[in-house]
Amino acid sequence: MDDPLHRLQLLQRDLEAFAASQLPNLDRLAAELDASTEDLKRLLQKKNKSEDSRKELAPNTTPKPETVKIQDVEYKINDDFRQAAILVADELDLDELESAKLCIEASPEDLSQVDVALPYRALLRFHDYRLTLLQCLRLILQQRDELGDLAEDQKALFEAVADDLFKGTDGRAEGSTIWRKCVAGLSEVENALKKVDDHAQTALMTGQALDEQTAEAMALQRLFLSRQHEAIASIMTTLLRVAPIQEPDMREFLSKAASLEASLDLSVHYLPIMVGASTTFGSEDRTQAATARNLHNLFATGPAQLQWKQSGLKAAATVCWLAEYSARFADPTADPMLRVADRQQAEQERSDLFVHGVKNGAFHLLLAACKYTKPEVWHDPAKLGLVNYLLADAPAIPVEAQPASEYFAVLLGKGLQSFTNALISNMPDVIRRIKNDEDDQRRLKFSMPLNEPSRYEPDLERFIVIMAYAFQNDPDAAQDFWSDKDSNLYGFLRWVSQRLPTPRVAAFCELLTSTASDTSSANAAHRFLLEDTTMVSGRMRKTYSVSWAQIFAELDTYASSIREKPAMLQAAGQDVSSPGAEHVEGIETGIMLEAYLRLAAHVCRTSPEARNWLLREQNFHLGDNMRCLAGSGIEGRIRASCVNMLSAMLVDKTSDVNDGMWVLLDDWISAGGPPDAIASRPQALGRAAPSERHYLQRFNDRPETATAFVALLNGLITPPTVQAEPSLDLLPFPENLGAAHRHAGIDAYVDFAVGNVFRQLQGHMAAGADDAEISVLGYACLEFIVQALATFNEDLVLLANTTDIAVDSAIKTSSLAAYVRLHPFARVMEWLFNSNVISALFSFAQQDIGLLNNLDARTPKAQATLKAVQVMNLAMKLQTTFFDIVRPLVKMHSSNKATPVANAALASFDEVVLSQIGRITDITTFTTCTHVDLSLESLALLQKLSISRKLSDTTNAGPARERVGSRLISALSSVSDAVGMQLGECFTIYQFDLESGEEPVKLIKARAILDLLSGGLNASPTKPTVAHILLGFQCKERTVEVAPHSGFADSQSLFHGIATCAATAPVAIEPSNVSWLLAVKRGCLDVLLKLALSPLTANVVRKELRDMDFLDASAMHQIPTALNALWDSRPSTDPEALLDTSAVAITNFLHVRELFFLHAALELRVVVEMRAYSVQERIVSALRGAIRAVDQDMPVLSIFDLFDFVDIETAPALEVSPKYLADLDLSVCLKDDVEVGTAFDLHMAEELFILRRRELAMNGTIKDAAEGQQLDDEIRATLASLASQNSWRSIQGARLSTLEAWTDLLSSLVGSSGLEPTEVAALALHGLQVILPKFEKALSDSLESAALLAKLTLALVPVVTATERQATQQNADTAHERLLSAFRVCLKTLTDSSTDLALRDVCYRTCCAVAESMPLRSADGRTSPSPHAKQLMQLAQTAGDRLLTVITEDAFSGRGSTRVSALLFLDALVAVFQAARVSSSIFRALSKLNFLPVLIDSSIGSVASSFVGPNEDLVTTLAFFHTALALMLRTCRTADGTQVILNSGFFAAVTDSRLFSTDPDIGLDIDNPSALREFYRLLSAVLKVITALVVTRGSNNAATLQQAMTFLQQNRFSMQAVFKRTSALKKTSGPPEKEAEQVADEFARLMLVTGFLEDDEPAHQRASMLNGFT
Repeated sequence: MDDPLHRLQLLQRDLEAFAASQLPNLDRLAAELDASTEDLKRLLQKKNKSEDSRKELAPNTTPKPETVKIQDVEYKINDDFRQAAILVADELDLDELESAKLCIEASPEDLSQVDVALPYRALLRFHDYRLTLLQCLRLILQQRDELGDLAEDQKALFEAVADDLFKGTDGRAEGSTIWRKCVAGLSEVENALKKVDDHAQTALMTGQALDEQTAEAMALQRLFLSRQHEAIASIMTTLLRVAPIQEPDMREFLSKAASLEASLDLSVHYLPIMVGASTTFGSEDRTQAATARNLHNLFATGPAQLQWKQSGLKAAATVCWLAEYSARFADPTADPMLRVADRQQAEQERSDLFVHGVKNGAFHLLLAACKYTKPEVWHDPAKLGLVNYLLADAPAIPVEAQPASEYFAVLLGKGLQSFTNALISNMPDVIRRIKNDEDDQRRLKFSMPLNEPSRYEPDLERFIVIMAYAFQNDPDAAQDFWSDKDSNLYGFLRWVSQRLPTPRVAAFCELLTSTASDTSSANAAHRFLLEDTTMVSGRMRKTYSVSWAQIFAELDTYASSIREKPAMLQAAGQDVSSPGAEHVEGIETGIMLEAYLRLAAHVCRTSPEARNWLLREQNFHLGDNMRCLAGSGIEGRIRASCVNMLSAMLVDKTSDVNDGMWVLLDDWISAGGPPDAIASRPQALGRAAPSERHYLQRFNDRPETATAFVALLNGLITPPTVQAEPSLDLLPFPENLGAAHRHAGIDAYVDFAVGNVFRQLQGHMAAGADDAEISVLGYACLEFIVQALATFNEDLVLLANTTDIAVDSAIKTSSLAAYVRLHPFARVMEWLFNSNVISALFSFAQQDIGLLNNLDARTPKAQATLKAVQVMNLAMKLQTTFFDIVRPLVKMHSSNKATPVANAALASFDEVVLSQIGRITDITTFTTCTHVDLSLESLALLQKLSISRKLSDTTNAGPARERVGSRLISALSSVSDAVGMQLGECFTIYQFDLESGEEPVKLIKARAILDLLSGGLNASPTKPTVAHILLGFQCKERTVEVAPHSGFADSQSLFHGIATCAATAPVAIEPSNVSWLLAVKRGCLDVLLKLALSPLTANVVRKELRDMDFLDASAMHQIPTALNALWDSRPSTDPEALLDTSAVAITNFLHVRELFFLHAALELRVVVEMRAYSVQERIVSALRGAIRAVDQDMPVLSIFDLFDFVDIETAPALEVSPKYLADLDLSVCLKDDVEVGTAFDLHMAEELFILRRRELAMNGTIKDAAEGQQLDDEIRATLASLASQNSWRSIQGARLSTLEAWTDLLSSLVGSSGLEPTEVAALALHGLQVILPKFEKALSDSLESAALLAKLTLALVPVVTATERQATQQNADTAHERLLSAFRVCLKTLTDSSTDLALRDVCYRTCCAVAESMPLRSADGRTSPSPHAKQLMQLAQTAGDRLLTVITEDAFSGRGSTRVSALLFLDALVAVFQAARVSSSIFRALSKLNFLPVLIDSSIGSVASSFVGPNEDLVTTLAFFHTALALMLRTCRTADGTQVILNSGFFAAVTDSRLFSTDPDIGLDIDNPSALREFYRLLSAVLKVITALVVTRGSNNAATLQQAMTFLQQNRFSMQAVFKRTSALKKTSGPPEKEAEQVADEFARLMLVTGFLEDDEPAHQRASMLNGFT
């Protein structure tokens, strides 16, 4: 069912995006507009209550029907639902069936479960729908009004939509229909608000307390209704500009406004309509004279004048109308028929009417509206005081009024710009009249006795401040003042600036400030202030207007008076030390000074021209006068303004300006006051000079002075914005600052900012400071702390200890110890462990999340909260450096005894947090805040806290000291589920989020959330952590579980959001893969894998993922590598890709693939163990490329399709050939990296290069600017090279780990698929087809990859060979082809000189498996070699002599199993050559290599030593012996092979080995039965070789026979022992070993073939013969 609210919300979202130029999909917007046109046309229409509908919904019959039919759909309902629908109908005056429909739309899916909140939800949905509809219409009309800024297709779209909406009954465009609906809508909303207020008033009068749900619903209704009223007013204002509105429509609106009885905040909504209507109907080019005259009569005195219920609104409407209407009479010759007297009379009447409107509060209401719509975000006591003074007797806007929307504030501001411009242009005489009247009143006031009352109305000041508000924060509009000096606005500015009384000077300064809101306009304001004369009658005359000269003259006058008066008072014996001594008489003088100072500070902050002029061109002693005024006892706000003026001079400062300001400040503070004042008076007898700390404390008397002074300190310790090189060792002040007065440094200022001001904030609150003042002051202090911590460079200490660079001489500070000791970092960190400072810090982090979300992110409370969390983050990060390095160094070099401030009981910031553990809940809720910076900072802090051992340790409680789990988890348990579910919303990605191509805020937060979770899971994989509790688990001391009815149980937890994102999130925005999308997907998959592998959560997570069909969903959203050829808009082969986020995109893409493979392999292994065959079948099917569905299989990328990641090619890392940096050791810049082991820390490398640059400059290596530039270029190139190397290694590491995961998955699939053998073989064949080309290529590209592919080949070959014999001829041929390819690639690997032993070991085994799998003889029964034997032989011959060289070297010099594998392959190779009847060639090659003699010596010759002493590799050694003897045995199958064995000294080696010389029964020291069996196996193997030698050489070879006979004779006793052991008559020895029997059999065979016995008895008589042998 179509949800109209959701549809309109999507439309509003796209319209807002379009207005912000962030909507590329215009077609979707057009479709949404088309779908919602009917809703827009209906606008606020609704069906009222109906008796018929009520009877249909709730008939009087009994029983009532169970269903109701609404729009042809029947719904089953109950009595509770009926009551809810009727309640909503009564409240909204809405048709009962429409009300029922509204309740259905607001209900849960199960209508039988109607809860008590349903009426409220329905009411709020109704208001939400109307507000969304109004906002959509407002945005459409706004675009229609701004067609000139749109492209042609966009113009056509909005013109068509607007024409359709404006179409009248006759087909012509007109806006009357919408206008009348809006007028009616204003009344309807006002009545609804009154109804809500009546409910609240009734409850108050009856003493009935509203429950929380009702109170919240009423508050939300007020919010919705107020926003609707505001939107209707905005629509009507815009409608006046884009559609024809007729005179009757205007009359209807004015009648409505005249009858208005509402609170002042609603009256304000009428103002932009009135201004717009005045412009439309009052201007000559839009309205006929008769129409305008008729409308004028509604305002002018007479019978047609409207009677207004609000005099202020009437007055405002009147002055707005007159400002525009008077433009018709600007030209006196326009109507020659009009007499001069009549024209003058009409003009006087309009003037009187305007002045009457002003006296009746027109400007009061307009100014009140400005204050309401543009509240001061940062506390500005001067402006607030001025505005409150001008509104002293005006009605106030209710405190509980909803804040104005930003768009409405802009709309009203534009309207007031139009009004003020029109008034100045069209009624200048009226403005002069107001000024003259006001001046007369002012003169009269000062001429009358003080006790006689007088009336003085500063109406001109109100108008000026209204202008200031109108142009505030609108630099484009402000250019209207400055672009044309002949314009009315500039003329007004010049006129009103002359001979200004107070408080007009303050109002004028506000106007000039508001029109200097950007650099361009501020430069223009500066040039305006430079003008101090004007041309009058051809002569230059002084204008006495506000100018720099006037400002400096006034400041100098009062500064001089302050310097002079202390000496006079001192001479008279008066005490001048009191900070309250007043040297500036009169309130007006203070207002003037404050206004001048605020204007000057603002212009200096904003205008570079003004700053440069003040610093370099004028001769006014700004610093001396400012500190003179600020150091006196004048009013706190003026002192604050003086300090702010000094701060303004630090904008875009240089080091020279910064140092000069420090010297100025320190001389002032250390002297205990302005130097001139101190010098002018001798110190009173018996009174000590005030210390600088005592003097600084005076600036903490008032919040505004404390704020200003700390802000000045912030400006001073902030690094200069323009520097020749990055600041790595620069102290934020001159190193010897204060050395003449105290110990050098700024500890006194740190103690003031942190130890006095910040620590004593509660004192200001107790003194009556409001919350805004405290927030601003707290922000300033916290910003000071952040700057002090963030600007400290801890890397310098590491570089000094790990490099040969003389850091002490290379840095700008005199020494590293001086830098560490003097930097404010150390003292600030000390203060952060003070108990009162801790309380103040955490109090700023203890804020209500709902309040924060409703605040603008720029407000001081929100900013102070952010800074508080930043301070905690920095303290957690830097505490190790502080405790291990900085604090000991400071104590070692500190000669003064600084007052200890830290709480000695706190040994780390973790303990600080532990002492405030209850407040961490608030910080956790900040992670869900709508202010992105605060949310990200809170996530980063929570990550640090979650891995803190002190916070994660279990705590003991109760008399039994029971362990109750982690302190941190216990503190967060109450909010974790709600916080986790809100964080889960960040992982829902819509197409809209991706259309702009920029990373949306939600995904920035998502990445931070994943970092938090991953860090926690890494730190404690087997214990519950913050990560687990946020994911939705219920944490016990050592276990986690899923609580019933929790977010996890309802599939609404953060875990489920992450799982859905991991499976379905896109990774590309065509045609480019996107790094931030890939990062989010990778992070999600990584978290899930850690949970699935952890024994703590494995069972729950695996089952949950299986229930979600996670693997199938993931497989469906895998995309081919080639689908998007770009990576963050760069091809992968672009060298620049390694220098930006393109490399990150490639790396993350590979890791996403890796994690998918790991998840699939894990799930496959788990279901195999569980014997969940149906699940196993689904997994195998998905990996083979098809997801099983009910109706048909869905094709997806198979495991072989997903192997395409190996084809991603990148450019090589950039290389440089440094000249100046060649001998620099960069190992110090290496840091641990999770992915690639180590990586270069580019920040530290840059600092190292800067130090080297300074060192080279000091020792004369760099002689001129050209060489310096060459070094700078070399530094940049080297940094680029290091970044490129980092990226390249990261990509290669990701590719390798992905390949490892893929090979592991394929191995598991082949080994545990549950498929038929033929299907498994087909998988293996496909695998070989895919990997062998990559295997071969990897030999030159990446041996690590080659090793992984070699292992996979080894795993696949046996699978192919196992089913080869049962396969069809075609499949068998295919199998043979793949096996031969594997054999060829392995041979190539073996002959490659760069391969290592492990890789060759795998290839040996693979070659053996291939050789063993192929029949070497023909299948026709003949002894001819098979084609496969010939092919294998040809491949071996093609490999050349290098092959045998490698094999023999590995057989002797290899380690572990490689020696065995080499011999096994050589054995197989010999078998192939023997089958091909060309064995002589291989034996000749082996003879050239002297292989067999060495083999005999290393096997038989060393066998005895293997049993003596410990031998850790005994198993491998024995395997080598047996393999060597097996090779000898195979060699003996041919005569030439036998001859080679004999020539190699085989018999001599056997004799020397003494294997057969000891009787096991009487002398062989072998107690281990298994070792004894191994000994017998060796004897048997040697005897087999001897027997084979005799048999192969033949009985006619006397020499061989003689050697064998000699062997038997020499070992007669050993032979007897074996026969004796196997004799069945010897009962006491137990049953003979199987191995001993084999030795006896081999002895018997040898005796038989040598004729050692005189006769050869039949086999069946041999046993009795043996039994009798002795």
